[in-house]
Amino acid sequence: MKIAVTGATGTQGGAVARLLTERGHDVRRVTRNPKHPNDVHGDFDDPASLERAFAGVDGVFLMTPLSDPNEVAQGKAAIDAARHVPHVVFTSATNADRGTGIPHFDTKAEIERHLAANHPQWTVLGPAAFMGAEGPVALPIPPDLKLYVVAPEDIAAMTVLAFEQPERFRNRRIDIASDRLTGPEMAAIRGTEFIEIPLAKAERYSADLAAMFRHHTEIGLDLDIAALHAEFPEVGWHTYADWIATRTS
Repeated sequence: MKIAVTGATGTQGGAVARLLTERGHDVRRVTRNPKHPNDVHGDFDDPASLERAFAGVDGVFLMTPLSDPNEVAQGKAAIDAARHVPHVVFTSATNADRGTGIPHFDTKAEIERHLAANHPQWTVLGPAAFMGAEGPVALPIPPDLKLYVVAPEDIAAMTVLAFEQPERFRNRRIDIASDRLTGPEMAAIRGTEFIEIPLAKAERYSADLAAMFRHHTEIGLDLDIAALHAEFPEVGWHTYADWIATRTS
């Protein structure tokens, strides 16, 4: 298959592009600044460039730029540019479709709705927080709160599975996580310390991220890891300890 991958220069999109390539697919890396042979120009602020980048592909892996205030408009434009693509896989956030009140979750949810309303074949993946490997674990959460985390490689594996088995993933929204641990548990695995950051300090840094951690603490996310892993054993889900080991070996 020929798959266009947005965000291929980043952690998540890069993992998707690599695994697709390893699986023998023809990967078209969509980027504003093409530098490599498989790169094609595509700019979220230029829908015509996305139409050209998506022309003739069998699938699009779509991730929208979180830090851009125009994310909703960009996401909708990208979906419209992919209107003739057989399958779009959009990466969102865990429980983003549940009206969390977290600004960047609600933004993803609006893009999800546009995708479902305007594309005949779609899949939405809702990854948990990315696993981290460096420095102390500094988070504005209580030390006994368990967080859902996901390995980028597991996001990639689910994405590739969705493209390779489209009927299994047809018009489904699936929240995904690899493991669930407390901050101190993550710190112990990394051989570092856990630092509980005051939520007020996080608020000064980013009201959006503070809203996310407040939601995690006061309400929590709803995700059945056991059922997820049982349904998709092919992913080879990483525990946090296993994933850290791959970084230090």
